[in-house]
Amino acid sequence: MDEKRYHAIADATLMHCFDQLEDAFESGMIDELELESGILTIRSARGRTYLLTKHAPSLQLWYASPNLGGLHFSFNEEAQRWQLPDDRLLYDILRAEMSNEGIAVVL
Repeated sequence: MDEKRYHAIADATLMHCFDQLEDAFESGMIDELELESGILTIRSARGRTYLLTKHAPSLQLWYASPNLGGLHFSFNEEAQRWQLPDDRLLYDILRAEMSNEGIAVVL
């Protein structure tokens, strides 16, 4: 994947996650929801912070969680999804993490 395509896919993914979490933010289940300069910050009402960031040098999305630590997702062109080397999917992990915070999200 070239860098231009990477940025288009990564930006669309970050925006999709932001959009899907916006209702939880507006209802007070999320204290902070910000998307700026390729960094999506989510701070739950419990005070736990989750980050999803673009990492252009590796063409990956990096996820930082107080539960899982740091995870590095690569885009699988054939399957059209962000995944880990063990095939776990970004959306599945983010959905499970938010569920643990009491936040239902459809990704």
